[in-house]
Amino acid sequence: YIENLESRIQGRTLERVRLLNPFVLRTAIPPVSSAAGRTVVGLRRLGEWTDRLRKQAGGGFPEKVTAFREGMAVHGRFGQPCPVCGSPVQRIVYADNETNYCARCQTGGRILADRALSRLLKKSWPRSIDEAG
Repeated sequence: YIENLESRIQGRTLERVRLLNPFVLRTAIPPVSSAAGRTVVGLRRLGEWTDRLRKQAGGGFPEKVTAFREGMAVHGRFGQPCPVCGSPVQRIVYADNETNYCARCQTGGRILADRALSRLLKKSWPRSIDEAG
C-alpha cells in the first residue's frame, strides 16, 4: 500500500486526518490532529512482512491481505521470544482486536500504551522493553 499511497499523496497538503477506527493508532507524538495543513514528505511502515508483500504485489496493490500469515514473525505470538532478537513479543489490546509487535525491533525498545492496562497502571506501566524486563 505504501508505494501506491506515495504516488497519490506525497508532496501534497493534508486537509485533515480522520481515523475511522481507533484501533489503527495507539500512540502518536505529536498528536495526529497536528498533521492537518502540513505537506506529506514521506510514508513508511514499521514491521518484519513489508518486503514480502512488496515482492508479491509488484507495482499494484497486494491481493488477499490478511493479518493471518503463517510466516509473520510476531503475529499471534504474545509473550514468546521474537525470532529476530529474542525479546518477548508485546501486544496492544482494544475491544476484540489485538496487535502484536516486537518492542526492540519495531519501536526502538519502547513499549506502546494500549489505552486500558497502561491507564490502569499509570506510572507503573513500563516505558521500555528493558523496564519490563
